[in-house]
Parts: sequence; C-alpha cells; structure tokens
Amino acid sequence: MDLIAGFKGINNRVDPTALGMEWQLGADNALCDNARYLVQRPGYAEFATGVADAFGTRDGRLFVVSSTGVLYEVAADGSSRARTTGFSGAPFQWAELGPAIFAMSETTAWCIYPDRVVPWGVPMANIPTLSATSGDLEPGTYLVACALFAQDNRMGGSLGVASIELAAGQGLVVTTPEVAGYDTVAYVSPPDGDILYRALTLSGGSGTLTLPPVEGPELRIFDLYPPPQGSMIAAHGNRMCVAVWEPEYDRSVIYWSKPDQPHLFDVEADLQLVAGRITLLAQAGGALVIGTDRLIAAYGPPLQQIAEYGALQDTVDWDKDGRLVFGTDRGTCRFPPFENLTEAALTPDTRSYSTGAILHHQGTSYHLTVMRGGIRQRSPLAPYPPLAVVIDTGA
Repeated sequence: MDLIAGFKGINNRVDPTALGMEWQLGADNALCDNARYLVQRPGYAEFATGVADAFGTRDGRLFVVSSTGVLYEVAADGSSRARTTGFSGAPFQWAELGPAIFAMSETTAWCIYPDRVVPWGVPMANIPTLSATSGDLEPGTYLVACALFAQDNRMGGSLGVASIELAAGQGLVVTTPEVAGYDTVAYVSPPDGDILYRALTLSGGSGTLTLPPVEGPELRIFDLYPPPQGSMIAAHGNRMCVAVWEPEYDRSVIYWSKPDQPHLFDVEADLQLVAGRITLLAQAGGALVIGTDRLIAAYGPPLQQIAEYGALQDTVDWDKDGRLVFGTDRGTCRFPPFENLTEAALTPDTRSYSTGAILHHQGTSYHLTVMRGGIRQRSPLAPYPPLAVVIDTGA
C-alpha cells in the first residue's frame, strides 16, 4: 500500500485555472497565455440575429449580411448603419484593397466603397451592328467597338470590333443591345484607321454619326473581362486576385486584375497555375501566399514553394506585426518568414470544415482554429497518363 506523505487539503477557494499544469486533467474553456498560465476563456455576447455572413476589417469594423440580404456596417463602438439591400449570395469570401471591400460567392460578386455598394465587375459590351445612313462622313473603312460605363464611371471591356465601308455622302448607325444600369459608349476609328476613339453615347441601344466626330479618349480595354467567378479572393499590392478551382484538371488558377483597376482582368495573360484545390489566398510582406490542399507557396513573383503540406481554408488572420497566421495540415503557421509554430508540440487531425482567427485577450494573442466534420485526408497527387517508351535497336 502506498503511503500518503502529506495532504494539502481540498481546493475550494483557488480558481482552478490558477493551479499549476501538474494539477490539470482537462482544460475546457481555458487559454494558456504567454507566461504559460491558464486563464479563463472569454465568453461571447449575441449582438445580431438572422445573420447570413459577417466580415471583420483590419481597422475594427464589422460588415454583417442579414438573411434578408441587408448589408450592415458596425463600427468599433457598436453603432451600425444599413449600407444597402439586395446584397444577395451569402456566404462570401472577403478581401480588402485600400478603402474598398470585396465580397464574392458562388453566384455574385460585390464591391463596398465608403460611399456606395456596387457589383464588382462591369459587363463586357457586345460587338455592335453597323449600318449606313445619309451623312457627311469621309469615305473609307470605319472600325467600331462599344464599352459599358457604370454609374460611378467604371468602364468595362469590349468583346470585339465591327467594321463597315462607307462611301461619300453616307453616315454611320451603331446598334447594340442596352444593358440596364449602364451607359453604352461607341468608339470609332478615323476612315481607314486602326485606333478607336470615343465618339458618342448610345441612346436606346442606337446612335448615329453623320459628321466627323471630335476624337475623345482612345479605347484600350480590349480582351479585359470582369472578375472570374472563383472560390478565393485577395488583394496583392494594388491589384485584386481571384482563385478558381478546376477539379477536372486537379489544379487552381489565380488571376490578377489590372493595377488600380480591380474590376478588369486579362484572363489570358495575368494568371498563375498551382497544383491542387485552393484553400488559402492572402497577402503579407509584399508576397501573395497561396495554399492548396497539398502545398503552400509564396508568389513575389516568382512562385516559390515554402511547404509540402496543405493549408486549411478560412483560418487566416494577421497579427499585430502584419504577418499571416493560418492553420495547416501540420498545425498553425506564420509568414513571413515561414515557420510552423506548433508542429514540435502537436500535429492535430484536421477536419472537413475549419475556421480561424486571432484573439487578443489580456495581453496575449491566440490563434483559434475550430474544425468540424470528418477527418480530412491529404489529397493524393493526380496520376499522370503513361507515356510510350520507344527503344532504338539500331535495326
């Protein structure tokens, strides 16, 4: 029989979290701070009901989307105001670029400016239909394209150019379908020219030129598209990025917008391919951190792989020094520089669904990751098709 050397008494006064680690059998509702003391985890208070989605900005504001499609902005002092109605498509992926906030879902994409809430992209204008009428344009071949302008003067791309040969004594009629909420502007070249200049704004889907127009700004937005519908978004410098998962190719494609034009994308030139399903897209230290279900990379450019394991979706946040903190298949990581903060002590099983954020509490910062669902398996590499091997026997 073991002898009891001493008895310290039953604890009925000291907070259990104030006892040393050797006394702990469990740590429900507790946090371990920087000094390795256990503290009680703070609770929560309900401030809204009927919430479809919410996003917290880095300056302390909160944007809340109600189940009825109303977008509210909640300030740090708790005051709120309704920004718009009809904010459909929740839940969203969110990102900040300067004063603007972008939200994209499987069906819609929005941009929230300080003074307005608008659809993120501007539709592309169709190739116009051209016909001749009486007029005094110089004879020759005219090139014509159209572009749509939003009410805030953002300009969309053009799908292509139409041409027409005019003789002496003729004018030009430009026709294209109207798009509700946008102005249609026609750009016309000089006779036998190849540069298009702003010429007229169509009314009711049609416009007529009978005299040589005063040349306005040159058209420079050919082959520029609205943002593609993707599964992840992020800011990178003065550009917006959209990541699209292509399961048929077992890859993701990241598209960059034009600098200072987050609504215009060259989807044939400004892109980067990565293996696997995209799970992380965020900016830190001037680099774009890209995570998939099998790797983590940093794009400067160029693209450099920094870990051979995958990242968890919706777990990214920024610490007080502007570094990224996010969950991965092997625990919590930080960038820059890239380091795994927890692998030496714990590599938890990851689950199908996850979310995470940084909590600042009583002088200590915690990165909290919440997971649910079945255990998430590492995605296997896609098999490559076998290639034929030809041996030259010299015969």
